[in-house]
Amino acid sequence: MKDADQKYKRKNLENKNTRGVNMRKSWKWALCLGVVSLLLLGGCGKEKTEPVDLVLVTDGSEVASDAVYQSAWNGLAQYGDESGLKYEASVPAGRTTEDYENTIKEAAQKGASVIVCVGTSMSRAVYDAQRDWKDVRFLLLEAEPVSESGRSRLRGNTESLEIDVSEAGYLAGYAAVQAGYTHLGYIGQKNEENGTKYGTGYALGAEAAAADLGLGENSITLDYTYRKSSSVSPSYLEKIKSWYGEGGQILFSDGASYQNVLGAAASAAGGALIANGGVEEYANAVLKVRLDYGTAVYNALKEMKQKDFEGGKIVTRGVTDQEISLEWNQDAVPYFTEDQYRALCAKFSAEDFSIPDGDALSSPDQYKLSCVSVQKVK
Repeated sequence: MKDADQKYKRKNLENKNTRGVNMRKSWKWALCLGVVSLLLLGGCGKEKTEPVDLVLVTDGSEVASDAVYQSAWNGLAQYGDESGLKYEASVPAGRTTEDYENTIKEAAQKGASVIVCVGTSMSRAVYDAQRDWKDVRFLLLEAEPVSESGRSRLRGNTESLEIDVSEAGYLAGYAAVQAGYTHLGYIGQKNEENGTKYGTGYALGAEAAAADLGLGENSITLDYTYRKSSSVSPSYLEKIKSWYGEGGQILFSDGASYQNVLGAAASAAGGALIANGGVEEYANAVLKVRLDYGTAVYNALKEMKQKDFEGGKIVTRGVTDQEISLEWNQDAVPYFTEDQYRALCAKFSAEDFSIPDGDALSSPDQYKLSCVSVQKVK
């Protein structure tokens, strides 16, 4: 009986040991499975981002909706394709400086070597980013990096690129007078530097054309108005139509968003229009000024991708760089020819040619305008 009890106890102990071993094995398997599951879930949670070399960061606008962005994108894409570099456009979630900074940060973290931005709305974001991402090169179009306090600074990894819009205005004014128009109009934004630059070039171009044609004093009328905002009410359409009805012949603007209204008014009144860039086409646009940001960006990228690139400067482009051009409807303006256009473009290469700064429309006497009579209208 005693032997039987001992056998029973040994059997019981063996069973307990076996259960303990099995339980330890089960826990080990469960632990392994848990770790594997966490690793798999962790892998699923992270999106694999493809590295990119060139990035265009917008101000929240879609590329296709804005002529400047579309042109800049074309130049970036051309350079990327030719160089075998990956590129993309990034549209921020919102239109605040924080949104822009976050989008620039994402581009830098993807490996971007050059980030292209456009306009004064990006100035603050680029000011900080050029300091935070010293290995990234920044190309800022039509603006300079500016701090929150208003301090401007271009670091060695940043270039500011501007197209001299006064030259675009000069082309428009010269061609309009050469085409036979004698009553010109101009609308620009009062608080924007480009508003006065376009207007000054427009007036001086018209003056030069009138002088070349041998026209007399005050033979050209130039009506102008500066608006405080680019937004317009429907009633403004009627005001523009009235201007045409009172003798106005051809209208030019600084390319702000109200150009659509000008196009509609010109078509409704049967007047002529000088279109300024834009993705739209207007039936009554007999002349069109083009600012080729695509070529400007392409040329800038070629320089910025060089090892010996030196930033910290403002680069100005224009007619001689073939980044400002003029198109026209030959049927509508038969008096303006290719030969005249080539001769006009050649002027910009002359050493003694320059378009002075300032506002020739507000202060015409300071610019010695004689053939052009400038009138301010409300």
